[in-house]
Order: sequence, then C-alpha cells, then structure tokens
Amino acid sequence: MVSRHLRSRPGSAAVVVLTLIVGILSVSFPDVAASRAVEPSADNSALGAAIYGLASQAPRLRTVRLRAAARQLPVARERRAGYERDHFRLWVDADGDCQDTRDEVLAAESRTHVSGCDITRGTWSSYYDGRVWRSSSDVDIDHLVPLAEAWDSGARRWNPDTRQRYANDLGDRRALVAVTDNVNQSKSDQDIAEWQPEHGRCRYVREWVAVKTRWSLTVDVEERRTLQRRAGACRNVVLDVTRAPVVLGGGGHEPQPLGRVQLLRVVYDPPGADTDNAETVTLVNRGAEAAQLDGFRLRDAAGAAYRFPAYRLGSDATVVLHSGRGAQRSGHLYAGWGATWNNDGDTARLLEPGGRLADRCSWSGDAGSVTC
Repeated sequence: MVSRHLRSRPGSAAVVVLTLIVGILSVSFPDVAASRAVEPSADNSALGAAIYGLASQAPRLRTVRLRAAARQLPVARERRAGYERDHFRLWVDADGDCQDTRDEVLAAESRTHVSGCDITRGTWSSYYDGRVWRSSSDVDIDHLVPLAEAWDSGARRWNPDTRQRYANDLGDRRALVAVTDNVNQSKSDQDIAEWQPEHGRCRYVREWVAVKTRWSLTVDVEERRTLQRRAGACRNVVLDVTRAPVVLGGGGHEPQPLGRVQLLRVVYDPPGADTDNAETVTLVNRGAEAAQLDGFRLRDAAGAAYRFPAYRLGSDATVVLHSGRGAQRSGHLYAGWGATWNNDGDTARLLEPGGRLADRCSWSGDAGSVTC
C-alpha cells in the first residue's frame, strides 16, 4: 500500500521532532512560531515517479516563501473550451497493490488503522469544515485545484498520461485531500477567488499555490489578486514544491515534452498600425533555473523568424517580444518585424538552439489575443 504521508527518508525523525516543536510553539507562542515556521515538505516525488514510470525525469525541487510563490505564478486568461471530466482518468491503481487512488488517500489520511483493498471504515477529519467522519461514504477525495480549473489553466494542452497523473497525484499530499462530501460538492469546480473553506483558509491558500506551482499551471488576474491578498494575511511560510513532469498532447504521435521556455500569450493584429508594437508574444520560463535565450528562434507560419539575443530569463519570469522596433530592456525585446501575425489564423513556433520545437501556439479568427 502506498502511504503519501508516512514514506520514510533520511533525517525523517529529526523532521518529525522539529515539526512537533513548531506546532507546540504555534499554539503557545504564535508570534515566535510565525517567525520560524517552515511548511513541511509534502512531496513524495520519487514515489510518484516510480509509480508512473517517470524516474528518468529528475524532479526539480523548489523552495520559496508563500507570498513570493503566489506572486510568481504566471498570469493567463482561462479557457474552458473542450473540457470534459473524462479527459482525466480517475482513481487508477497505478502501483498494482489493489487500492486505487481514492483508497490510497483514505488509508493515508485516516487517523485510525485501516486495511483491505476497499476502505470503508476509518476516521477522517475534514479540514474544510472541521467535521470528523468514520464512514468513507461520507468523504470525497477533493482535487484541491479542481480538474476543470486545471484544464482552464494549462491542462488542456497536456497529453492523456499527464492528465491521468494529475488526477491521481500521490506524489504530493496537498494535491488530493479527504473532505466532507457535500462541502466538496458545494465547492464544485470553483477557483480560490470564488470559493474558500470555512476552516483552514491559510492552509488552503498554501496548498492551492503549491499545486499550481507543482504542475506549472497559470492563474487568471482575479485569482492572482485573491491569492496575493490572502497570502498577505497568512504566515509567510516556506513551501517545498517538486515540479511534476508535464508532457504536451501529441495527437496520435509520440508525446512531446514541453521545453522549460514556453509561449504564454500572443496578441495579434490589433487595431492600429502593427509597427507601434501592439503585437506581442510573451514567453515564460517554467524551469527551476534561469534560461539563456540566445539561440532560441520564434517563427510564424509564413516563415518570418526572430533569433533571440543574449538574454537571461529567470525561473518563472516572463519576457515580452514586441513586433516593432525599440531598445532591449528588462522584460521587453523587439523583433523589428512590423506586421507579422495574421488576423485570420497563424501559428507561433518557438525553437530551441539546434532546432528542436520547444512550444507552439495556434489560433484562427478575428483580431485579438490567445493564451497559449
């Protein structure tokens, strides 16, 4: 049986003792605890990689404080088009131990011993509402960031295997949580700007930021504003987040890994002259380390190409490439193209040094913009 919470590792005894001390301080001396509290690592990424055959893709651990992590989530417009819950295969038995994902979570979060393949009895505390349940029929396993919200925020571009791994994520205990069933149903697919639990609101903010960071998901403007406001009212703890491997859909071909430098947004053929830099392409670095852009190229469907100069793009940072002319500065580059993107359809292709496709973004229709 896979236990997401009790998986041992070097120094785990010391971590448990330290966590208990911090917990006691947080009750007795809140101000002292707030200055020293560290969010315990919630990642079992080596376990998740082994279960899903991804051990060759080294996990990237990211340690960052809550408020900084909330600020660094990339902003993009959400797109619900094409969403169906069936795009995410649920409750698989990935390790073949007879317990599917739901039962794995029930077993890991029960306060009393449970056994068997189908977990029916145990003791579960729903932090959303403070209720305690002893029958698993009263408990739902909530995707902390709902499946539809994940789709809106980037999962629509993933291949089926990546969506299945997201829907059954046992590599981070924050991704799936056992909660009161009717509370989960009231939450539905709402994001954090639309819904928050009655209890544990700061925990919910931390876990929302961690899951979105882990899976390289975006936030919309209101969601980011809400996260920053609520994170500002919570203790600025350190989050340990291990990036999950994300693979693009291949349309029947072999899945293509996303490059760490990706297309985030294209503004195309807006009203007015194209040479006034109204057309833009925004790039984002999803990697845990800074990326050097020199040697990268951006091409449109007609073959117009821009070769990036020497430019250092930090982790989770963005840079805007303008279609017209201007002087390179932090966060802004200029292609000098003039008119480039067509208002009736085009494709932006980002190529890594050597010509490997890092990302693509296509659209059709009237003038406007597209979130990639």
